[in-house]
Amino acid sequence: MSSPQLSFDDLANQIVAAGGRIGPSELHGFICGLLAAGARPDRSRWQKELAEFLDLDAIPADLARSALMLAEQSERDLADKNFSFQPLLSTGDELAERGQTLCLWCEGFLHGFGIGKYSGELLPTSSEALRDLAEIAQLDAGAMENGAEQERELFEVQEYVRMAALNIFVECNPAHAGGSDEAASGPTLH
Repeated sequence: MSSPQLSFDDLANQIVAAGGRIGPSELHGFICGLLAAGARPDRSRWQKELAEFLDLDAIPADLARSALMLAEQSERDLADKNFSFQPLLSTGDELAERGQTLCLWCEGFLHGFGIGKYSGELLPTSSEALRDLAEIAQLDAGAMENGAEQERELFEVQEYVRMAALNIFVECNPAHAGGSDEAASGPTLH
């Protein structure tokens, strides 16, 4: 049985209430980038990592719990053989808003992957995917207008980002992605 998913709006409200300067998509991307690089959430260090990323002196207990829950769920989803992983993005009506959250998710992923300091040699497919995520992070989503064609294009880019993140995770964490618990003892967040 899967644990309940944390909603985009609930996490956004918690971040705003704490005084954080990033959104839920960027935070989720950061968490997923760390996980893809091999880092694993460690309860004793989580609040410090979260505070640094959110640029806060202290993290409220509810936000710390939510972020740890999000990290644990993301780790399960990324390792799931059914490809259940989904980036945490806005589901609003405005295409520009949804596109912007996708760009921020990519930016967070790249930041997290860099902080995670992956120590192995990247396969060409992961290197290419990281370059693509960097390009997507730089897109001007604010110029997107609601329409069927742009909706389809955003869906395709979103699906590419989802599969790229899964691919990077699997290639950089082969034992963990295969369902083994051995990789769970890997490096923690730092």
